Amino acid sequence: MMKRFSYFPKTIRTILSVGLGGLLVCGGAGRAIAGGFTQPKGEVFTSVTFRTFESGDFEKLELQGYLEYGLREDTTLILKVPYQWLEQAGLTNQGVADLELGARWRYFKNDSLSASVQGTVIIPPGYDPNANPALGRDVFGVELRLPLSQSYQLGNRDGYWTVEIAYRDYFGAQSDELRVFAEVNQAIAKPVSLAAQVDYVRTLQNNLVFRPEETNIAKLIGQVRWKVLDKTTLILGGFKNITGPDASGIEIQLWHSFNP
Repeated sequence: MMKRFSYFPKTIRTILSVGLGGLLVCGGAGRAIAGGFTQPKGEVFTSVTFRTFESGDFEKLELQGYLEYGLREDTTLILKVPYQWLEQAGLTNQGVADLELGARWRYFKNDSLSASVQGTVIIPPGYDPNANPALGRDVFGVELRLPLSQSYQLGNRDGYWTVEIAYRDYFGAQSDELRVFAEVNQAIAKPVSLAAQVDYVRTLQNNLVFRPEETNIAKLIGQVRWKVLDKTTLILGGFKNITGPDASGIEIQLWHSFNP
């Protein structure tokens, strides 16, 4: 377990998370992961993300693998696998957290607008729910998400926006959640684009809250996206909570698409 990120100065973390989080300008072209759109048939989209989360005496490092596969032109399969390192009040834990397996079906598409419905199953992989700090409550869940995305041009630069509304239902001692996500993504100069996102999570049963540090929050996320190759993009970003517990973090992502 990495001890309190002591090797990574707090000043740098603050500058990155607040500064990048403050990039509230329309963000980057490349819509590989945008909610309403689906992957072309046979296309594989992969993302590897390293992110940090800090709030009070709680810290989390996460390495997340994410995959989308275009089963058909209008149907995309989704897999998310997160590995987490946790520390709180001097206690540590690590392991694979809840897996997510889902599918997105696009029911409407015109030249620029795409609307989809997405279903996800949340699967606990067998961690100890009584550990302190715990990776999760060890309960299954399902999520229904309605994403709407539209591409556009600003001058001769490509961009897109996305709005998503979701309801997450857990089958056990964990609060159900209402989630709202919005993103604007705008190319500024080849090969760089900027993205701004707002991610809102509202718990519906306050007596079943799992982790207060990540409960009833709205976070502002900023990203710089650099298309290093035709189907490979490097992302640097950070977030800052604008409502809820004081929290911030940074993230590094690598996106790559291919057709096997």
